[in-house]
Amino acid sequence: MALLINRIKSLFGRGDVHLPAAPPADPLDYEQLVTLDAESLAEQGILNAYTELSAQLERYSPSPLEVREVIDDDGLGYSVYGGDQKYVVWEVIDGVQNEDGWERATVAFFQIVNARLKNSSHRFYALNGGNDLFGLFLTEEEFAAARRAIPKRSNWPWMPDNAQPDYGFPVDVDAS
Repeated sequence: MALLINRIKSLFGRGDVHLPAAPPADPLDYEQLVTLDAESLAEQGILNAYTELSAQLERYSPSPLEVREVIDDDGLGYSVYGGDQKYVVWEVIDGVQNEDGWERATVAFFQIVNARLKNSSHRFYALNGGNDLFGLFLTEEEFAAARRAIPKRSNWPWMPDNAQPDYGFPVDVDAS
């Protein structure tokens, strides 16, 4: 198409015109997304989600990681262990329950999965968040390519962490 446009312009004496390069294509394979839900993870669903993901994890890391859940007697506290690492999802301090259980559950789940992948070429990255949370196995190169190709930061794959207030989510920068 560019050749045709340049040929037409050359007929009118405009010479060779340089067209802007097309943005790189989105390199993510959305058919490989793992459907998750931060609310379900936070409602004592981390072990179940990890168990369901185990068959896929086997392709990247054959060494299982012991995951166990601890639910307080009153039902208000929920923690998960991935190996020896403890992740507190819900807790009550001075009679007040934390309000960031969905975020904590997301961080816990992805850190547990990635602890199992520590000797693999792949990591398990998040896409979106909340009820629209997904996961995707990517190499570091695929992760970097996606961030270069996808213009909107909030559509990037990301690695959940404990850094508040966004817990690692790539927030769009205001253009003001």
